[in-house]
Amino acid sequence: MLTLKQNIDKALELASKSYFTSKAQQKDALDYLSRGYDCVSNAKIVKGTYEERFEKVVNIPHDLHNVREKHRSLFQNVSMDCDVIFQLLEYRNQFKSFEIIKPSKKNDELTTLMDIVNETVSKEKEFPQQTKVTLQSYIGKDLYKRVSYNWHYVTNSHGTTFIRVFWFLDGQFTKLSTILSMKGAS
Repeated sequence: MLTLKQNIDKALELASKSYFTSKAQQKDALDYLSRGYDCVSNAKIVKGTYEERFEKVVNIPHDLHNVREKHRSLFQNVSMDCDVIFQLLEYRNQFKSFEIIKPSKKNDELTTLMDIVNETVSKEKEFPQQTKVTLQSYIGKDLYKRVSYNWHYVTNSHGTTFIRVFWFLDGQFTKLSTILSMKGAS
């Protein structure tokens, strides 16, 4: 059984390109997040009589996809880590919105461009001005003004480090492929 950190690392590794190459890959990433939730929820410690314990845990969701904001007080009541749970839920919602781009000749140009853009953004600390110019050249100056991104390093349990980029269009989480498809429409 994997630890919470290992489950999160494996899920982030599968989603590192901001798209999935198959529905099975997306399902695997979501499963890792669910197993991470299981690690958090199985670690809860509830003190008291049997009736008191039952009353506290009976309404706690058994699965990550059932978690809602209204459950925050229940998690706090049994000392579960709310920040981790809602981070898992945020990842889950993002992964559900990622596109499935099956490898084919037709999609090669899009996947190559997505990989280039993600790689360019990952060089931002070393070459901030070149990153801005390169990104503008790929998506256009007008669209560039509406796009922002947030990236961070992720290291999985095997020690592999990779870049994870979240893309935003007008402040809303957006798939990179959607942004790239808009480059001619702006």
